[in-house]
Amino acid sequence: MGSLGTANVEFCLDVFKELNSNNTGDNIFFSPLSLLYAVSMVLLGARGETAEQLEKVLHFSHTVDSLKPGFKDSPKCSQAGRIHSEFGVLFSQINQPDSNYTLSIANRLYGTKTMAFHQGKNVTVEMMYQIGTFKLAFVKEPQMQVLELPYVNNKLSMIILLPVGTANVKQIEKQLNSGTFHEWTSSSNMMEREVEVHLPRFKLEIKCELNSLLKSLGVTDIFNQVKADLSGMSPTKGLYLSKVIHKSYLDVSEEGTEAAAATGDSIAVKSLPMRAQFKANHPFLFFIRHTHTNTILFCGKLASP
Repeated sequence: MGSLGTANVEFCLDVFKELNSNNTGDNIFFSPLSLLYAVSMVLLGARGETAEQLEKVLHFSHTVDSLKPGFKDSPKCSQAGRIHSEFGVLFSQINQPDSNYTLSIANRLYGTKTMAFHQGKNVTVEMMYQIGTFKLAFVKEPQMQVLELPYVNNKLSMIILLPVGTANVKQIEKQLNSGTFHEWTSSSNMMEREVEVHLPRFKLEIKCELNSLLKSLGVTDIFNQVKADLSGMSPTKGLYLSKVIHKSYLDVSEEGTEAAAATGDSIAVKSLPMRAQFKANHPFLFFIRHTHTNTILFCGKLASP
């Protein structure tokens, strides 16, 4: 995974954990790529301690460390420019001409809010049902199923982390980090097999201010009119960031996914002839990612449809 891809996953999980700690039991949904790109645009004009805070929280320090000799000593604007050049390459890969989707990133800072639900109460939910050949993994600790549902033409996919047995979603959240996420979703774990999928229809439309979240992660100076250093944008003193607003929308229905046809000689299907059951009738985590680059476009938790 490239440096930008690493930053994408690390930042995604940082934001998720912060949102989850402040909204226990609620639905969560946001676009880590959109938020990463929006905040990195501010980095272009940031200098000094303000820039260092942004680089650390966005996990761009790893990106800078990976620069060729001599480049990491160049001005901050050049480093940020290289990062934005990587974004350009990434967006061109995601928005291929033959894709039947378009990823639009607005030049604003967009985020997430929670949707209230009644904890501990059962609700009647309309479930989607389909049988197909999907990539599926069984994780022993914590006990969970990991399912990958491909979107049209396999350009995008939804990864679902569903607790099973005696496990619950809190146990998954506790152990979730970049290392475990890659392990749970690795090709060595995910095997193609016939799966009977039960998944709730749900819509999430979320908009909220993320100032406090970014401050909790370590971005503080940029919100302070006295401490903020955005001299790369303007020589005028007193320039600072007032609000970070993030907005995301998701509609999951039968039309949104399709079963992937099995190709080649699939050993997993042959060695596991029994049809697996995947019933998402309790809280789960989900990630929508671009298959070719492994970039996480959206991340969330469905606690109540």
